[in-house]
Parts: sequence; structure tokens; C-alpha cells
Amino acid sequence: MAWRYGVVRPAAGAATYGRSLGIVPQPRALAVAVIRHPVTGAIFVDEESEPAAGRTYHRASGGGIEFGEHAAQTLVREFAEEYGLEIVVGGKLGVLENLFVLDGEPGHEIVVVHEARFADPEDYDRVPIPCRDAPHIGTWRPREGSPYPLYPDGLETLAFGG
Repeated sequence: MAWRYGVVRPAAGAATYGRSLGIVPQPRALAVAVIRHPVTGAIFVDEESEPAAGRTYHRASGGGIEFGEHAAQTLVREFAEEYGLEIVVGGKLGVLENLFVLDGEPGHEIVVVHEARFADPEDYDRVPIPCRDAPHIGTWRPREGSPYPLYPDGLETLAFGG
């Protein structure tokens, strides 16, 4: 974006969504966790559906970073709120940028990806786990053989390697 006279103006080629309303959407900051099953190596994901498209997909578990909150704090909070699970957050694996369309609406996310583990080893055997505040479940995604796409783009490489 370019600044001009104190007004934010979209750079050439920026999305036009919302301009007719005088709104320029901003990217959303997210934190997601890569939690690997200690035996199978599968990763814990949210299994969600897009009703308009009639498709199911997997998304790394986590959520929106609140102002003044570190990504690791976001993950601890989100796993407690959504699944009632305590996690231990490890190192940062990377940052991904995700441009997408969901239910016909464009989205743009900056995603901080951390390694993590369940604090209680028994939680590895509790899936599927229903989410407390959204219509999806937490489940294990194997390294290979899942029929569903994994989001955000680039997560598969960070989680499983090249």
C-alpha cells in the first residue's frame, strides 16, 4: 500500500472487493499449530466444510491473533477455548501468506506457524474432538492419503517437509 496525504490507497492491482462501500479489507493475522501424533506422525487439524461449494477441507488449528498478543499465546488461548485442550507451544516453523475465496468472499491471512504438543499425552487418543464454538471437528491428518485439501497453502511443506 502507498501512503498519500495521510490516506491509505491500495497499490496497483490490489483487490477491489469492498471499494464500492469505501472499505479496503486488511489481511487477518493468525497463529496455527502443527501438532504431530507421536506414533503415526499425522498432524492435528480442523476438519471443516464449505456448504456453498459442498466440499470438505482441512485447516491447521489455531485462530486470530488479538492485539498485543504473541502468536504462541494465541495458540494456548484458542486450543483452550475451542477444544478444552492444554498445549505446549514450541518453536516457530515459519510464516505463510494465504489468499483465498471462501463461500464466495475473498480472504487474505498472514499465518504464523508454530510447532506444539498436547500437554496431556492422553489427548492424542481423544479424536475426533468437537469444536466448542464452530461447526467443525479436530482430527488427525495423515502425511499421505487424505482426500481433503490442507490450508493454508504451504502448510504441508512446513509440517511434513518437501
